[in-house]
Amino acid sequence: MATTNASALIVPEVWGDLAQAKFKGAVRVLNSGAVLTDDTLVGQPGDTINFPKWDTLGELDDLAEGTAMGTTVMGQRSSEATIKEAGKAVEITDKALLTGLGDPRSEAQRQFGILAARKVDAALIAQAQADETAQGGGQPYRFTTAAGKTKFTFADAVVPALAMFGDEWEPSEFAGIYLNSAQQAEAFADPQFIDASKLGTGTPVVTGQIGTIAGLAVILTNRIAAGKFLMMKRNALGALYKRRPVVETDRDILKRTTVITTNVHYAVKRLDDEGVAVGTLATT
Repeated sequence: MATTNASALIVPEVWGDLAQAKFKGAVRVLNSGAVLTDDTLVGQPGDTINFPKWDTLGELDDLAEGTAMGTTVMGQRSSEATIKEAGKAVEITDKALLTGLGDPRSEAQRQFGILAARKVDAALIAQAQADETAQGGGQPYRFTTAAGKTKFTFADAVVPALAMFGDEWEPSEFAGIYLNSAQQAEAFADPQFIDASKLGTGTPVVTGQIGTIAGLAVILTNRIAAGKFLMMKRNALGALYKRRPVVETDRDILKRTTVITTNVHYAVKRLDDEGVAVGTLATT
């Protein structure tokens, strides 16, 4: 007697959990500490969100004995972001499930999570580099390495990036350095670079981290263009979810196929203009 067990079925809730796990395991920027995430949009109406930013206060005033202090306005600006929806769908025939090599269901689960992660990471990286001055916002620090300095090295790339932050350089306040895999060999060759395998069990390593340089995690992601890199403070970016990745299914009994979809609703924004440095390696 043939028995139908759970492994032969597509359970949307289980698929959703698995896709979410793959999503969390594949993101590079989102889970690295550079991003403040929030689910406050869940269940709320509307397709836009305002991300507030506090203006930086000036230096402390010199005071004279017996003289009252003046007050300073705590300024706050907000910039608007549109909630985006991204998704993917596959259709699997019964015959493919029964006779095909491999398991198309588990492969779809794997790719759903990875694709969602890449989509949100790409949006965050684009937002990190965005010039929002036309919308009343700001822009990140930017610099290009000196002529002839075409490789990612501590002296030519990292030091100038750190200099952009002035006296606010404090390693514990930074999430890391993000660069394309095209610069991986250059990072490995630098004498200041420490391979992740040598960091020891006491040092936490985030997804995609290949090591450290100047006390900062070095994280690979090809969502960043080759020849560019980002240095970001913690919580420099924001990601709000209207709905985290979910999986839904629909059965076509006439065609004998199952359609499986995933979608995610999210909004991203740069929260700290002075928390991001965008570096570009000289081409010649």
